[in-house]
Amino acid sequence: MKLLRINLNNKDTNYQKISEKFLTIGGRGLIAILMNEEVRAQCYPLGPENKLIISNGPLAGLGISSAGRISIGAKSPLTGGIKESNSGGTFADSMAKMGLRAIILEGMVKEDKWYFLKIDEEKVEFISADDYIGLGNYATAKKLFKRFGNKYSLITIGQAGEQKLINSGLALTDLHNRPGRMAARGGLGAVMGSKKIKGILLNKKGTYKNYKTDSEKFEAVRKAYHKIINECERIKVLAEYGTASTVMDAQRVGALPTFNFSRGQFDGAENLSGENIYNLIKERGGEGKNTEACMSGCLIRCSNVFPDKKGKEIVAPLEYETLGLIGSNLGISDPDEVAKINYICNDYGLDTIETGGALGVMAEAGLVKFGDAKEFINILKEVPKNKWRGRMVGMGTGITAKFLNVRRSPVVKNQCMSAYDPRAVKGTGVTYATSPMGADHTAGLTIFMPIDHHNKKDQVKISRLMQISRAAYDSLGLCVFLMAATASHPDIIVALLNSLYGLELKPEYINELGKLTISLEKKYNKDARMGKNDDRIPEFFKEETLPPFDLTWDIEDKELDEIFLDL
Repeated sequence: MKLLRINLNNKDTNYQKISEKFLTIGGRGLIAILMNEEVRAQCYPLGPENKLIISNGPLAGLGISSAGRISIGAKSPLTGGIKESNSGGTFADSMAKMGLRAIILEGMVKEDKWYFLKIDEEKVEFISADDYIGLGNYATAKKLFKRFGNKYSLITIGQAGEQKLINSGLALTDLHNRPGRMAARGGLGAVMGSKKIKGILLNKKGTYKNYKTDSEKFEAVRKAYHKIINECERIKVLAEYGTASTVMDAQRVGALPTFNFSRGQFDGAENLSGENIYNLIKERGGEGKNTEACMSGCLIRCSNVFPDKKGKEIVAPLEYETLGLIGSNLGISDPDEVAKINYICNDYGLDTIETGGALGVMAEAGLVKFGDAKEFINILKEVPKNKWRGRMVGMGTGITAKFLNVRRSPVVKNQCMSAYDPRAVKGTGVTYATSPMGADHTAGLTIFMPIDHHNKKDQVKISRLMQISRAAYDSLGLCVFLMAATASHPDIIVALLNSLYGLELKPEYINELGKLTISLEKKYNKDARMGKNDDRIPEFFKEETLPPFDLTWDIEDKELDEIFLDL
């Protein structure tokens, strides 16, 4: 396995063989290692010192279910600290077939030109992208596939990334060549835009097979691993109703963000529920699909294709975080309208969570009415035109709130919270506060843990457990939803690694990897001059009671400060 370094200053490329000790570390963990070694923590995130690192996990490309997640990392222009953004799609498997564990973009293009990077086996080409500037992700992908054929996995940026807006992400293509898998969080689209790279094309047809595989043992372990997944009840729900199944879970505990995090339940929640989404897709037929894999060989298949009333695809996928932040948080109960906004965000390259947060703040400030989907769309259409309302949304929730003088700003480390109010799911609130990533829904979700989410007891302990587990899974390229099936079976994950790489790792390796990753991320943020005051939930969560259960944020700062003292 190799690292591919691409120097954008002089267009040099360099392949480096990774050391043996890094064979089983990829994704978020490898990003944390490389960032600490190579990127000055106090550098300007949109300057030449920052690097954009793309890394898969050690189990990618081998037909292992849910092992093809991709991590993209850099110093975040949104949070000011280290950032890993995670996505599905085909890119991770394509990297593995090329024998690549990471692609590292260094420096930035000096001339006034934009480029695509086209990567084939042992060959990298800089191709002019000037004719693609101003195009959204969907038009860009369509044009690239027409020009180069369907044998490439893509990562592209839309107009938001071109403008270096810090609420911009990266679009990755799925199994059907849609650029709908988003590495959206943390403003990493702006980092790629600052380097004048419009996108990356990676050949899917690599032939790398240099593993130390005990094939008989590997197949037996893979079979046992897949059996564990297929027997998991939580995964059966995800397979049928997708992530939208979480809407009513959040509604029941009073955690569904509504009207800019001012309420915990939404009158229109049932319209956004997994059951209703399922029924609409089934009734409308056509291009709609209730279940679809976001990566090759996935048994969970929690993705979907949401169609309009005539059966024509609006967006794929339509997922819980978007239903929460664009739906209930903005007072929109019509899933068709949520799907339309979702598509626009994907096209421009905006994070739907950060966008929903910013639009919610604008509604509270009186610039638009809650529930007015048409006007929300009009605001978003100002993004490619570089008009002030679009630019404000493109700079994220925190900056929008400061500009409009709105106190109810649901951010930690300047990043918008996901679709779980921390007053009602306190463990996730601990994660928001203490994760090196900021308020990130992927860093350690606790809503499915069997605890009283309203009671502060043991919430720090539960968050710590979930954060460490998630950091490990991110470093192995594994989907978060696997944890429902495999968290109690670390031996099966380790057995896959051992049979593939000829190692003798113990089950404890998973926990150790998670701890290592978080400790390196915490170190980077400390070097970036982030401290205890950055690990705090906004004051309004402590002062405003959340209807209907009259909850406040009541976990002491001292507990937050002690969560990772041993790392």
